Amino acid sequence: MARKQIMVEPPAAGADGSIGGGGRGSRSNLSVMHKAFPGSPVYQGALTDVVAEAQYYVDENAAGEMSDGGHTFGTINRNYGAAPDINEVVTGGGGLPGNARAPNIASPPEGQNPADIPESGVEATTAAKGHDGAWIGGEAANPANTSVNIGRQTVGHLTIGRSGA
Repeated sequence: MARKQIMVEPPAAGADGSIGGGGRGSRSNLSVMHKAFPGSPVYQGALTDVVAEAQYYVDENAAGEMSDGGHTFGTINRNYGAAPDINEVVTGGGGLPGNARAPNIASPPEGQNPADIPESGVEATTAAKGHDGAWIGGEAANPANTSVNIGRQTVGHLTIGRSGA
């Protein structure tokens, strides 16, 4: 018998109020969780497995742009709208990549300043990898070409094992 994946609704609590099957770190007390997180939509009943299955993630999190308030990435488009084009990657020394998918493997002649990495590292990077793909055996797809189809996918209808090209 297949077990259903736990999404948001915790399994029924035991007589002692705990959930989980025992063992190290696999138990929690449901009544304590309710007290610790009283504003949780899960414990208020607003977020259930049924709601989650009705594409809560897509509706609430995946569509359009998101801003982290300038913390790390700024504003990003979660629909893969600005995927890089591998053919436009500038390579070289001075901190630039060694090829479109790999860092320049050369070291600065002195110190650790990436701006001092020589352009000759491009040749060394290419020789070490032997090709432009991300792994031995072939070329990798260009994100600029595959991202459109990936961005069209929805939860429950994902293309698994392919880039979507």
